[in-house]
Amino acid sequence: MENPIVFKNHGQQLIGILHTPDDKKTHPAVLLLHGCTGSKSEGHWLFVKLARSLCEAGFSVLRFDFRNSCDSEGSFEHMTLSGEISDGLKALAVLSEQAGTDPERIGILGLSLGGCVAACVAGRSRNVKSTVLWAPVGKPDEDFQRIIDERYVAMDDFPVEQNGFRFGCAFYEELPRIHPQREILQTQGPVLVVCGSKDKSVSPLRSEEYQEILQDHGLRCERILIEGADHTFTHSEHERMAIEEAVRWFKETL
Repeated sequence: MENPIVFKNHGQQLIGILHTPDDKKTHPAVLLLHGCTGSKSEGHWLFVKLARSLCEAGFSVLRFDFRNSCDSEGSFEHMTLSGEISDGLKALAVLSEQAGTDPERIGILGLSLGGCVAACVAGRSRNVKSTVLWAPVGKPDEDFQRIIDERYVAMDDFPVEQNGFRFGCAFYEELPRIHPQREILQTQGPVLVVCGSKDKSVSPLRSEEYQEILQDHGLRCERILIEGADHTFTHSEHERMAIEEAVRWFKETL
């Protein structure tokens, strides 16, 4: 079953879709966190396909729009990473309270900047038992500075407009204070990192860093490099591989 779900964080409304298996049993659950300028569906309906694949495998799944994105309340200009981390923690609580969800078996998956958010949420919440990071941002300040430099983005005045989205000053000001690769070291479960060798948005080196940091601290981490894949696994074969790896991981670890 796929049903719309509405909940609030800091007084603002968030819109999501809850996927649940048709039986009346209790199931493990997975929370999906979209990327910057993305949505609960993501490009080429990546999150829709992932959620349905997970649901077919016996998982409940919640995908939603962060505040200030897509159908949720707010203006994108007010989007911040700390705000999205707060939304992720709230959505995790909402998912754990759903009928049929086993609160002891909850996983989280984030794409791109959503991977950064997922790393922080996994580190802050004891409810996350397994994590998947797809093409994750690892050093927000450096990663966005590289994009600014490569695209010759003028930072003289705010909001800064890129591809029809207006980024506010607060977003850039807090980037140096967000450290996902430190926060994920507090996670309660294993981590899978998946990236494409042809990712031009976030360097595959970030995924290597996540793996090295986690393993150096004695935490289980597996890394999958999909040859030829871009940032969001756009080609149908790369998409299939990323989804299959995520489903496999959650089946093994939840």
